[in-house]
Amino acid sequence: MSHDPESTLRPLRGVAVDVEALRAGEPRAGAVVRVARAAETVLRRMLRDDPTARVDLRLRALSADDLPADELLAELRRRGRLPMELAAAFHDLASSAERLVQEGGEATARDAAAATSLAEGLSRHVRAHPFDASLEDPVLTPDETLMPASPREDGAVHAVPPQSAARPVWPWALAALALVLVLLAFVITRDRGTGTLDAAAAAYRGGDRARAEQLFRQAAREDSAAPLPRYYLAQIYRESGRTAEAARELRAGLRSAPDDPGLNTELGYLLLDSHRPAEAVERLGRALQLDSASVRAWGGLVRALREAGRPAQAEQVLARAPAEVRALMGDPASPP
Repeated sequence: MSHDPESTLRPLRGVAVDVEALRAGEPRAGAVVRVARAAETVLRRMLRDDPTARVDLRLRALSADDLPADELLAELRRRGRLPMELAAAFHDLASSAERLVQEGGEATARDAAAATSLAEGLSRHVRAHPFDASLEDPVLTPDETLMPASPREDGAVHAVPPQSAARPVWPWALAALALVLVLLAFVITRDRGTGTLDAAAAAYRGGDRARAEQLFRQAAREDSAAPLPRYYLAQIYRESGRTAEAARELRAGLRSAPDDPGLNTELGYLLLDSHRPAEAVERLGRALQLDSASVRAWGGLVRALREAGRPAQAEQVLARAPAEVRALMGDPASPP
């Protein structure tokens, strides 16, 4: 399936009125912000429609949480899909839009000119460089499987059974005091962990993976049962080829939170990268039971079914998937 450039540019057409107003000399802050966001959506669609990129990356392109803007630009530049001048223009406009959102105030004539210039330049570039290849996964270099199957790992992950409550042995006053101290410790730990997680997420969105890894590891130490640090650590490790470390984080996370959809989804992708599609089908199916809106889980399940030699079931799943997944994966991959 080939993608029409006009489909990629649809977000910019949706803000055509704002572009015309800015071009006419009306530097409204809201218009600048809307054009910047539409331009980012176009860039995300460009990566989504790239037939040479892996499906996992193209699915991540749809979400700013999964693929921050700086990484999006870097990926498009690395693939030769975006000229340096357009990447720089978007970076400047995005910074202006962020300033307007955070600080308020009026947009400047320079902001308006940057928005109209980027909208025009991006439209010309996309129309001049359509994707002609069909949307299929490229042939990937097989990765070493560092996640051996085991009776516990390749089946459903079972929650740790809760321990039975101990009978109170202290007087009521001491018991109440102990409860207060426990609650206080919980609040302090929770607030500290939240601060670390916020800093880690900011580093991740900013493209600083080294600092994000350090902070997510700290967050995992502060709250070993929290699934979010394990999810991001596993994703960072998997994408850098450190599959053994990714598997370690997922095991630890799923022991504490077996029903977390993000951890189940990421484990599905790790199994796919380890050439174990049948197990990935089970894991990604479980992830969709837990979060039926997850684009990554839908796309991963379709890919896993195809790689497992079950194309009919893959197409049945694809027919029920969200529109962005159907647009991305409409062409069945070659049978394994």
